[in-house]
Amino acid sequence: MNTSRMVAAASPHIHSGNSISRMMLNLIIALIPVTMVGVYLYEMQAVRLLAITITSAVAWEVLLQRLFKRRIAIADLSAVAGGLLLALLLPPTLPWWMIVVGTFMMIFLGKEIYGGLGCNPFNGVLIAWVALKISYPMAMEDWPFPDRDLFADMPALDILRYDGLFMVEEFYPLSTLFLGLDVIGPIGETSKLALLIGGIWLIVTRTIFWHLPLAMFAGVAAFSAVFWQLNPHEYPSPMFHLLAGGTFIAAFFLATDFSSSPVTKPGMVAFGIFAGILTVILRTWSQWTEGVYFAVFMASLLTPLMDKIRPAVFGKKKFFKIPTRR
Repeated sequence: MNTSRMVAAASPHIHSGNSISRMMLNLIIALIPVTMVGVYLYEMQAVRLLAITITSAVAWEVLLQRLFKRRIAIADLSAVAGGLLLALLLPPTLPWWMIVVGTFMMIFLGKEIYGGLGCNPFNGVLIAWVALKISYPMAMEDWPFPDRDLFADMPALDILRYDGLFMVEEFYPLSTLFLGLDVIGPIGETSKLALLIGGIWLIVTRTIFWHLPLAMFAGVAAFSAVFWQLNPHEYPSPMFHLLAGGTFIAAFFLATDFSSSPVTKPGMVAFGIFAGILTVILRTWSQWTEGVYFAVFMASLLTPLMDKIRPAVFGKKKFFKIPTRR
């Protein structure tokens, strides 16, 4: 005799149809355009960097999951996506052992030590980048010179810091920064057009929400516009801050990290604006010429607080006083 059964399970009861592997695959697809630009610019140096970073990230994940006696989960593509994203932030000439150290910190300190994917309070890619930047600052600024007729030998933000606004405008007009075919720096800081295409793909596939990237762009543009209006001969324009360095890759691919960014729409807006303002502050007055990655990392420390920002509930609270006998 067939009888109906009631199954009680934890929420959510309606699934969106998305999955971790699908979201990571969308992330990888979104990074393909800028990766192709990097391979075009740096050829085998970029291929070497990508191969070592992705392979070592997957190897560390398998090893650490076995060590912690967890299910091997490389099929979810999170290690591949993380390794690819980290490679886009590193100099193509970085020694292989530094790359392996970076991927270890990304997987161990950024994911497995907290219990695995989804349990990490910080972005593992940013943990690895910050650790490498602080530990090996010279190697992290050893930019290869592309085999093309270029006048610049440093990234745009470095020229701004050391040579001034006039020189950076001479070497890096806005069109060059947008197309990225004549830009020196990490692969992920080359073509903003390629990153924009990837960011639109993430939004269209609902892998990320548009609120956080747009808020971060607004924070960078609005705060830098204040100083540009005060002294346009010393401070660069908002468009320069948007197109130079890693603003685009940070806004679309790092600030929107699933575990370390806010889940509420007001929280996303607050996170983006704060990270954008902090980016301009660090670029202008800190010792680091590129402050966007530090800005996103520091903003993620406030994610639990920003998640408390939510719309007011409709209606009014009513308190009932329970009568007591006298």
